[in-house]
Amino acid sequence: MRIILHYNRRNLHNAAPVEYEVYLSRHDRVYISTKVLIEPMYWDKKTGEVSHKHKEAIILNLKIKALKQRLYEIIQRYQQSGETLTGAILRSHLTDLPPAITLNEYMARQIEVDRATLKESTYRRLKSVLRNLNQFKQVPLMQCDTNLIREYHNFLLRTMQQSTTGKNHKVISKYLRRAQSEGLIRQNPYINFKIPAYATRRVYLTASEIEQIRSKHISIERLAVVRDMFLFMCNSGMEYIDMMQLTSDNITTINDKFYIVKSRVKVQGEIQAIPLFTEALEIINKYNTGAGYIFPRRSNQKLNSYLSELADLCGITKPLSTIIARHTFATNMLNKGMPLESLSHILGHSNPRTTRIYAKMIVSKIENDLSRLGITGV
Repeated sequence: MRIILHYNRRNLHNAAPVEYEVYLSRHDRVYISTKVLIEPMYWDKKTGEVSHKHKEAIILNLKIKALKQRLYEIIQRYQQSGETLTGAILRSHLTDLPPAITLNEYMARQIEVDRATLKESTYRRLKSVLRNLNQFKQVPLMQCDTNLIREYHNFLLRTMQQSTTGKNHKVISKYLRRAQSEGLIRQNPYINFKIPAYATRRVYLTASEIEQIRSKHISIERLAVVRDMFLFMCNSGMEYIDMMQLTSDNITTINDKFYIVKSRVKVQGEIQAIPLFTEALEIINKYNTGAGYIFPRRSNQKLNSYLSELADLCGITKPLSTIIARHTFATNMLNKGMPLESLSHILGHSNPRTTRIYAKMIVSKIENDLSRLGITGV
């Protein structure tokens, strides 16, 4: 058995890890991270240590040597007992994980560790990804390689579209990166696997389709309420969860005009300042009692179910949903000439690049600009 110290120099500037390469047998080699990460200029090749130029050189070198001593102690104990020491068993002595832990078990533990910081919807999504992995098979963490990821991808394609598999892969890749940072695996197998891009097609309603919904006579009260809520979202760009938490305290006047000013539920810290157009203000006044939430309580699932009925009733062939109302607001505002920066703030996007996705959908906006400016060539 041999223990060799490695410094994985990546390039001239970026920090790289110091790790031990442990040869347990001809067919069993394992890499153990020292958790020391330094820039190349601080690594002394001659001594195999962190250079004294680094302000924490003494502490880091002690950390490196302490791990080597710990490795020797474990190896010596197994040699004396005659037991077989594998890479997985060696890693287990350096962590609180069992020797044969699977990716499934590791993810299950880490999801629960993260739960306190996750929204309920995110937690459910992570558990859904874990269920898909469990249906695939139990995957030993140390045997998780690119070939296995491709096998898992083919498994997912049995029940979902190529573009939908990306969400599963991104979650698993996230936890494999964490396992890598903890020294449980040498590299993330996704490094050699291209995750399929998400589908980016966004459906939205035109002004004439909105008018179809607005002008339709509806005698069913629950659908009339749902129509009002849908039209409000089309006029404000608010997400379902933000609309459901809207109160009178969120409505204010600025320069004699009404605005909704509130933080987004989905993105903490992002403040929305939404101008209230006439129709949106009329709908608020219709439901606002002055106490509690403005709109009636409806689950997103139930609301979308009712919107499907509403679409059939109004002769709309596009699938109506709460998210389509938000897309409708964004695309129609761009069509009317609203700058991306202003729209980004109204929608509460933390990154304006997210808003630009809508701009790609609007060919008519480009055509209008070319016509307005009289551009016919370079």
